[in-house]
This record gives sequence, C-alpha cells and structure tokens, in this order.
Amino acid sequence: MEYYERYWKKELEEKGFASKPPEWEECNLSRIMNLIKPHCFGKVLDIGCGDGFFTSQLNNLDTVKKVTGVDISKTAIQIAEKKFAEIDFVVAPVVELPFPNESYDFVSMIEIVEHILDIEQMFKEVNRILKPMGSVVITTTDFNLLKKIIIAIFFWEKYFYPTNPHIRFFTKQTLKESLNKTGFEVFKYKWNGSYAGIMPKGQIVLAKKIKTISL
Repeated sequence: MEYYERYWKKELEEKGFASKPPEWEECNLSRIMNLIKPHCFGKVLDIGCGDGFFTSQLNNLDTVKKVTGVDISKTAIQIAEKKFAEIDFVVAPVVELPFPNESYDFVSMIEIVEHILDIEQMFKEVNRILKPMGSVVITTTDFNLLKKIIIAIFFWEKYFYPTNPHIRFFTKQTLKESLNKTGFEVFKYKWNGSYAGIMPKGQIVLAKKIKTISL
C-alpha cells in the first residue's frame, strides 16, 4: 500500500515505464465511453479510480443511478474527494472489496489489472459484487507478438524496470482465459488506440458475469 502512496505523490523512480499516474487524452476517453454507454447503468463501481476523473465521467451518464470509486491509495482518494465531492469514494484493495454480494450492475477497471498480483482473486471479487449478467469493462496493455518483439529488442529495461508499477502483462487470449476462469464471458473487444494502425497500444474488453464463482 505504501508503494501506491508514493505513486500518487509522484515520488517513484522515473527510470522505467508508467512511474506516474497517466493523463487522459480526449480520444482515449471518447473511445472507452462510446463502447460502454449501452451497457453502463444502475449502480456502478469504478475500481482503481485514482483521482476520480473517470468516475466522474461515469457519474455524468443519464443511465447511471449511483457511482462509487474505490482505490487502494489514501492519497488518490483524498485527491478524488476534493475534486468530486458529490461522489462516494472508498479506500480498499480490489482483492477484498467492502461491498455486499451482487450489489452492482456495472464495474469499470481502467488501467488497473496490470497492477494486481493476485489476478484470480481480483476477478473473483468482481464476480462476487456484480449482479447476475452484470458487465465489467477492462482496459490494459496488449502484448501482441509484434509488440513483444519490439520491447525485447529496444525497450526491455525501460518496460520491465524493477520499480515499475506494471507487474502483469496480458495478451488478448490470456485476458479472456482469466475472465472465463472466474465466471465471465467476453462479448466485446476493441483496440485501445494503435501504433500507425499496425498494432494496438492497448485493449478494451467488455465481459458479462454468466455464473457465480465461490470464493
């Protein structure tokens, strides 16, 4: 937990990749919001909400009844509460969410899964708090073959520097397998930006809870 306090205070070593919280680009925000709008409604939970910016975008949707943001960092939550006082924010780890079973219609996980050690427990917790047939949106990097080759040749030490916050790396297939194992079915997949249209920068996945998984 102390690590992410330093992360949000921007005190991490900057030799590697993603050592600071990302800044939103309008094209990226529009891409994600346009994809999730038909599926985001009712009670919504934004996991890994950080400073609350994306949480606030969800809160602006007419179909959303109530949105809550959760993050492991007290510093991030304090920033979010100051910026968006009308939204409820909670400090908690994703592997132990303080919410009742089947209490949310939609969950967002924007650039968070690559930060989590226990991927299976994380998705089991999301499964637990989602209502049957509820949906989750996930964005993360996409380790396709071409990207792996380029990183291996030119950017290995930067991308895998020991103090980097990214500790898990997903391909389209491994993310799908992780979700299937924990009771979800992927129903939409989209590149989250691209490098000259040749390969994706990241991936956006929408998955539906099709069965309950016991913890």
